[in-house]
Amino acid sequence: MKQKNYIQFGIGLMLIFASLTAVAFFGVFEDATWTKLWVLLGTIAAASVGLALIFEQKSYAISISRFFTGILFVFSGFVKAVDPLGSNYKFIDYFTAWNMDFLAPAALTLGIIMSTAELLVGLCLLFKIYPKLSSLGALIFMLGFTPVTLYLAFQQNITGKELVHDCGCFGDALVLTNWQTFVKNIFILVPVAFLFFCRKKIQPSLTPVFSLIATIVLTLSIVGLSAYALIHLPPIDFRPYKIGTQLVSESCGQSVAPTTKTYMYAEFVNNQTGERKEFEITENYPDWEIWDIDTLKPYRNEIIRLKTEEKVFKLDPFFISSQSREDYTCNIITDTSFVFLLVQYDIKTSCTKNAQAINALYDWAQQHDFAFYGLTASLAEDVAAFREKTQAQYEFLIADPIALKTIVRANPGLVVLKNGVVIANWNGNDIPPIAKFEKLMLNNK
Repeated sequence: MKQKNYIQFGIGLMLIFASLTAVAFFGVFEDATWTKLWVLLGTIAAASVGLALIFEQKSYAISISRFFTGILFVFSGFVKAVDPLGSNYKFIDYFTAWNMDFLAPAALTLGIIMSTAELLVGLCLLFKIYPKLSSLGALIFMLGFTPVTLYLAFQQNITGKELVHDCGCFGDALVLTNWQTFVKNIFILVPVAFLFFCRKKIQPSLTPVFSLIATIVLTLSIVGLSAYALIHLPPIDFRPYKIGTQLVSESCGQSVAPTTKTYMYAEFVNNQTGERKEFEITENYPDWEIWDIDTLKPYRNEIIRLKTEEKVFKLDPFFISSQSREDYTCNIITDTSFVFLLVQYDIKTSCTKNAQAINALYDWAQQHDFAFYGLTASLAEDVAAFREKTQAQYEFLIADPIALKTIVRANPGLVVLKNGVVIANWNGNDIPPIAKFEKLMLNNK
């Protein structure tokens, strides 16, 4: 390897390392901020340049565009493939906003098709499988969704009504406003369009037969990943209610850690050497026998933004309430013992095959004085019919259907809290035996 190639390889490795470091600190930035968006795009761009420097010796512009588009599509497709119900809910939001509710039954299928196609396009671009078709697919995606996001952004500005809160482009991994989504799409269109016009210069890495085999394997793998998430729960959880999250509410008297800290600085003079030096004096001062403060220099304040705690999620008052509108939110998230929440956002469509196991779990929880509630957004008469059908004895509380769909991706789904911390969650298909709950209690005393 020539010296130039060694330097190129080293620069590429440094850029990739810098990108991975940026990903590790991505949680510092709050969602729906321009800073987080530009950090994301900048991180992907740096990684793309690094990969191009390592794996390519020519056509750097094409390679950078290919890597950039591929990484972005893989990220966007993957976060949706591991959470197909999230895509389902987002499609329903779009159908409702445009008075196309008749398409709601097809939302889940459309969500899986879209995430599979998006992830497949990204993987094919990265590994140069059918580069002409995959670059065309990327362009079709961008030309299709960019006008939609522009419409949503303008519509919100003109009417003041928000048809869809966010595009769902990156699932729950990154929430963007409609304007941020449109700007992001315009930014991405540049390398996508360039890649499409240069597609004939990209040589496939596999023969036609192996390309077909690879495409089939990748497609089945992606669909299988989504199927697993549907039957169980998302294997990688980007939701705000993931395990380990501390649920808090200021209405419960719980303090939320500040996001900034002010540091105070002052200039001092060394009374022995005359050296001038600035010291931080927020909590301590330098040795007064050596350093004298310069009274003619004003103090300087510096406000530092602290890292936002990723595993703290704030709840509003009346997040969970009884049928009579009594607020249960604080009762649940401040309970120092274990709290079982059986989430059934739509009790009429909730699967009842494990109803007996759930009833047995409720009886066991009662024996140990653990709180056990059903959470739903359904009407009282539907709840009554469900209780009669399943012989459920636990109390049902009310919550917003969107929130319930976010708490756990299942209907029903079981969530266990202690001191407001999410200890565990399961799909209703996977309710474990009592022995596992006893072990869980022992491990979380």
